[in-house]
Amino acid sequence: MTKFSTSWLYLIGGALTLTVMSQTASADTLHGFCWGGSTCTDNGTNTPTSTNPPKFGFNGSGGDVTGVFVIDFLIPDNVATKPVSIGVTGTVSGTATLFSSTPFTSGKLDSYLGISASPNNPIGAFGAGGVTGYFVYQLNLGTQTLGGNSDPGTGPEESTSLGLPLDSYIVGFLNTAAPGTPANWSATANSGAILETGDPTPPPPSVPEPSSLLLFGTGLTAAAGLARRRMTSAIKK
Repeated sequence: MTKFSTSWLYLIGGALTLTVMSQTASADTLHGFCWGGSTCTDNGTNTPTSTNPPKFGFNGSGGDVTGVFVIDFLIPDNVATKPVSIGVTGTVSGTATLFSSTPFTSGKLDSYLGISASPNNPIGAFGAGGVTGYFVYQLNLGTQTLGGNSDPGTGPEESTSLGLPLDSYIVGFLNTAAPGTPANWSATANSGAILETGDPTPPPPSVPEPSSLLLFGTGLTAAAGLARRRMTSAIKK
């Protein structure tokens, strides 16, 4: 009886060990960090930074982890003019492009992007400044190795070529699955999403008012007329 009980204990212990190992083997939750003298600290809700353009990166909750790394920029859908694209510079350069002309306004971000990831990023996890929707710009940086929490400097350290609108978010996704196997996407912890709180430098280009455009056009027409009159007078002389 003792041997039987001991065997069962080993079996149960082994099963528990396998369960823990399988959980540990899943992709690590990502957390944003800042570099180059800029600061950003997880405040339990998000990770705000006043540096704009931001200097950011992501690390995993465990040790170094490798996979296909994707960055998503969430730009408030109430901005006067949304960017055509977002240039990314740093360890790896590229251009984040608009994922969809329909903004992210409900549900979870992974569903919006057409993937399944953990942890969940519901629309309610965002919303600084009262924003209720976001245009999402995405850049795939290919296979990268992200450092663990104790070594955030490992992995891409990125910035943007221009400042982001206030209350924009930056999140990362990492697919650690081997090629040819089902995707295993890790998402950014909601509190680890980088939130832009600083005024953009340089500021985004302003769109002239219609009245200003009219005055500008009138001025060009007058200048052109004056130039023609001067040229005619010169020819007659």
